[in-house]
Amino acid sequence: MKKALIRKSIADKKLKLSKRRWLNHFSIVAFFGLMLLTFIFFLSKKYYEGEITSLDSLAFWFLGVPLTLGIAFYYIQDRRLKFKVVKTRLSKVELNKAIKAVAEELEWHIEFKKNNVIVAKTHPGFISGSWGEHITILIDNDTVMVNSICDPDKKTSLVSMGRNRINENRLVEKIRQSGA
Repeated sequence: MKKALIRKSIADKKLKLSKRRWLNHFSIVAFFGLMLLTFIFFLSKKYYEGEITSLDSLAFWFLGVPLTLGIAFYYIQDRRLKFKVVKTRLSKVELNKAIKAVAEELEWHIEFKKNNVIVAKTHPGFISGSWGEHITILIDNDTVMVNSICDPDKKTSLVSMGRNRINENRLVEKIRQSGA
């Protein structure tokens, strides 16, 4: 993870992705946008050819549904990038111990660990209902930020079958337990 993305992520409390990962994460929005543009093209063509003279309710559905779904999915995917934030008084050693315990429990594979950034991934089996998750942990003084999204390096997935929530909640729970 590049330093600029890390700084922006910490400042905004929202995971910043590289362009390629961002495009993969938001590809469902692009799908509905492409669908909308296709409908606009064909309706415009038919209008200029004189086959239709006004937009009827059917055309409204062909335009309104993809537009509404595209906007809805944009907000859903954007919200998934927000970090779950927890304040802690744990030392760096205690914090790393808590992260390691959760990583072992949930079968995370640490892909990157440097300074105050940890990136882990999961590699579930074919029948698990998920292509895998991408877990990002940022540590900023007494604040730990955790985010888990469907792995943007793999096939696009809109659902993680609750695994992203489990990843985030389990680490936050472990940090709170360790600090008690």
